[in-house]
Amino acid sequence: MKLYTILAGLVLSFALAGCSAPSSPQVTGLSLPSGQRLKDLGNGACVDIRSGKMWQVEASKTFRSLEQAQAHVAGLMTAGYSDWRLPTVTELYELYMIFDLHQNGDCDFQVDGTYWSDEPDQDGRVGTWELDDNCDPERRYIPKKKGRVRAIRP
Repeated sequence: MKLYTILAGLVLSFALAGCSAPSSPQVTGLSLPSGQRLKDLGNGACVDIRSGKMWQVEASKTFRSLEQAQAHVAGLMTAGYSDWRLPTVTELYELYMIFDLHQNGDCDFQVDGTYWSDEPDQDGRVGTWELDDNCDPERRYIPKKKGRVRAIRP
C-alpha cells in the first residue's frame, strides 16, 4: 500500500506538472488531520482546503449529451450556491487522486464513475479515470458515451 501511495503521488505530480490552472485561495479556519484535503461542509458540498474549490457530494442522474449536463449544472442550487460548473478533466483526475491517496478527510462519497467535463477551450467530454495496472498503478482517461455530473465551484 505504501508503494502504491508513493507511485500514485508521483503520477499526480507528473500529470499536473504541465497543466496550469488559475490558483485559488487556500481555505483557512477549517481543521483537518495532517495530509487531508477535503472537508465535508454538511450541506451537500465538500471543500478542498488546498484549492478552495467545492465539490458536489451527490452526483446527478446519467446524461447522454453535453447540453443536458450543462443545463443540469446551470440550474443547480446546492449548499447555498448557484455558480456550479462542470469540472475539467484535470480537476476530475485530481479528485480521483485525492481519494486514491486517502486524502479525502471526512468526505466519503463514491468518486469512481463516468462524469461529464468541460474545458474552456474545447468541447465538453464524458469519460472516466480508470486504474491501469499494466506496470505501475496509475489512472488513464477512458472516453464514454454517457455520464453523470459531479459539479464543482468556483
